[in-house]
Amino acid sequence: MGKIKVHEKALAHLSRGLYRSPASALRELVSNAWDASARIVRIDTGAPHFSELTVQDDGEGFTGEDFVSLMEGGIGNSEKRVGPPTLINDRPIIGRLGIGMLGIAQITGGFTITSKPRNGKGFRARVQLYDLIRPRLDKDDKDIVVLPDEVDVGEYQLLDDFDPGRYKVGTTIVADDLHPAFVQSFRESYQKPPRNWAEFIRRSTKKATIQELGDHWRLVWELAAACPLPYVGARAIPDHLVADDHKKLEGFAFKVLVDGLELRKPVCLAGNESGYTTHRIQPTTQRVFGRDVSFHGYIVVQEGKQITPDELRGIMIRIRQVGIGLYDRSLLDYRYNEGPRSRWITGEVYVDQGLEDALNIDRDSFNRFHPEFRLIQKQMHEALQDVVFPKVYKQIDVRSDARRDTRTRQRTKFIREVLAEGSDAQVKLHQTKAGKLEEVLASSIVRRSGKRLEVDLPSPEAMPTKKPNRLLASAIVAIYDSSQQEVSQSRRRDTFIQRVLSLLAKW
Repeated sequence: MGKIKVHEKALAHLSRGLYRSPASALRELVSNAWDASARIVRIDTGAPHFSELTVQDDGEGFTGEDFVSLMEGGIGNSEKRVGPPTLINDRPIIGRLGIGMLGIAQITGGFTITSKPRNGKGFRARVQLYDLIRPRLDKDDKDIVVLPDEVDVGEYQLLDDFDPGRYKVGTTIVADDLHPAFVQSFRESYQKPPRNWAEFIRRSTKKATIQELGDHWRLVWELAAACPLPYVGARAIPDHLVADDHKKLEGFAFKVLVDGLELRKPVCLAGNESGYTTHRIQPTTQRVFGRDVSFHGYIVVQEGKQITPDELRGIMIRIRQVGIGLYDRSLLDYRYNEGPRSRWITGEVYVDQGLEDALNIDRDSFNRFHPEFRLIQKQMHEALQDVVFPKVYKQIDVRSDARRDTRTRQRTKFIREVLAEGSDAQVKLHQTKAGKLEEVLASSIVRRSGKRLEVDLPSPEAMPTKKPNRLLASAIVAIYDSSQQEVSQSRRRDTFIQRVLSLLAKW
């Protein structure tokens, strides 16, 4: 029986175009820091000039021997999950393939890495990645395609100027050969930074899309959405839906700062006048093809108002606390057309066990036909169809009834004010029961007793006109009858016209 092999050229290709965006590439470096038990990661983009990018963490670091082993042992051969170490604060291990370091190849052609481990000898090295790697791979360039199962994608050099006394424990990567397109785009779209994260959220939620803030702040937003960071607070989502997850994330004691700004998750829903419909996805474990899949989460509907920015709309899936790609606006390929209501939704699914085998190598997307993904997809679709959207439609009716009642009360007040114009009468409105128009025409609607004006306002249902105009028609009939109490024909006419115009101005 023969064996099927995958050429290493495929992984070499991926190392230069693996991630969807710069934020996705930096997310992998943040994940490396998390796995190194770092408490803080500082990213300096070099804004506003963007001539150099630095990623620094205070994690355990690693030795020169570890670095050489990683470089020459083959990127992608990481055994990170074999006999995994215990991380601080019971963190789950994120890393898997060991290719995150080269992910920044789409940002830079070269970088310097310095690492000082807590135990062992540190190092400093220069990494230079080859240009035009893809066409050279396609042509089987002998300078890089060394063996059928071995491809060189760049060079490294251990530097002699490493002085352990100058560095703190941790790892620093300095990318100083940034690609011109990256630099130009970030410079051209750069905008004034916010004072703090709360201001950043306020600014971003006023935009239809985060791209309106430019590439730099889009990078910040996407990093915040993807990294294992706490929310702005336990009440970031209505009904305390994320209170437990927020507490757990804070317990990991992990911070990410970009250009001095401490990141939190970029979601905070509050202040919507129509309120929110919420659904908690209770912790669930199901077995599929002999393996357990465990998950929990929430869905929130911002009633009557589209979620902004657009990137926050949809469902985010998190594995080991890390966001996979962006929020999925298709609601995991939801099959039913719910109209504008599908744009009111945001939600997260925390996968506590399973689904990793459904991850594509970019860690930004899934094999959507993997049975574990299909399981979660099915659960979410059933929640949307059987629980969430029925609640939404019911709430729409409730809001419509409330708006109608409010409008009716307001317009009844207008009628009372208009009938009192030009006189010292105290107007008392009585709503008559439904009847026929003939009964309205045959009866006296307005009666005056001293300074009291009694008005039997005709029932709108008795007015043979379109439903939205029925209350207005009743009001005009009342205005006409009240104007008939004037002493002269010209005065009656003037009073009627003035009061009708006054009512229409208020209506």
